[in-house]
Amino acid sequence: MISLRKTLSLFIFILVGYSSVQAQLLNVERIRTVADTTGWHGDLGFDLTLNKYNDRILKLGNQANAAYYSNLHNYIFLTNLEIINVDGNSLVSSGYLHLRGVFLRENILSPEMFLQYQYNNNLGLRGRALAGAGVRYTFISTDSFTGRFSTAVMHEYENWRLSGEETIENNFLKSTNNLSLRGQLSEQTSLQVIGYYQARINKLFMPRVTLESQLNIRMSSWALFSVSFVLTHDADPVVEIPKLTYELKNGLLISF
Repeated sequence: MISLRKTLSLFIFILVGYSSVQAQLLNVERIRTVADTTGWHGDLGFDLTLNKYNDRILKLGNQANAAYYSNLHNYIFLTNLEIINVDGNSLVSSGYLHLRGVFLRENILSPEMFLQYQYNNNLGLRGRALAGAGVRYTFISTDSFTGRFSTAVMHEYENWRLSGEETIENNFLKSTNNLSLRGQLSEQTSLQVIGYYQARINKLFMPRVTLESQLNIRMSSWALFSVSFVLTHDADPVVEIPKLTYELKNGLLISF
């Protein structure tokens, strides 16, 4: 088992040593791969991030996730709120709300439906609302390893406005796909890697591509230390934001 001293050293090292840019894709795979039994499952998360957009900011994040697993289906509810500090002033910067239903969850092919709303004031995203439906394919499922592929079609509405610029509104029909792999490295440690490919129907070869990895270290029966890295490339951003963004994040997850 990893000693407390090593765990604390890793925690302090990561807190001090990084800067990041937040990705725009929401990872909904983590919570639904944690629980495979019926009933309620969830976690509370806390993290500290140093970000670089147009300004350098210190960000405190909080997330609350819940999922209900019945014998046939599961329902997922994800929320996130992030507070930033810029030049000593604190304000709410970004957040999201995500609802998803997975039907016939034990089947190899499982239909899905989802709704989402998010915003990011620092990027100029005043609001993004989307709704979609698709199917999930489980191609590997063992005690120590799981592999899934999901594909869906969604409608997305966006409202962008940067400081001093006019408002930009968009309505897109998009294809969204992801491949997720999760493995148990040891009794206390698990690793998950997820790749996303999302593109407008009329621009399938100009995608937003995201690669995310997440390492979870169990510290007790109710607490996890989590380290994640997200790299995103948007071939055709709607507004003048960097095409390549990344985020390195650490945090404490309290599971229930």
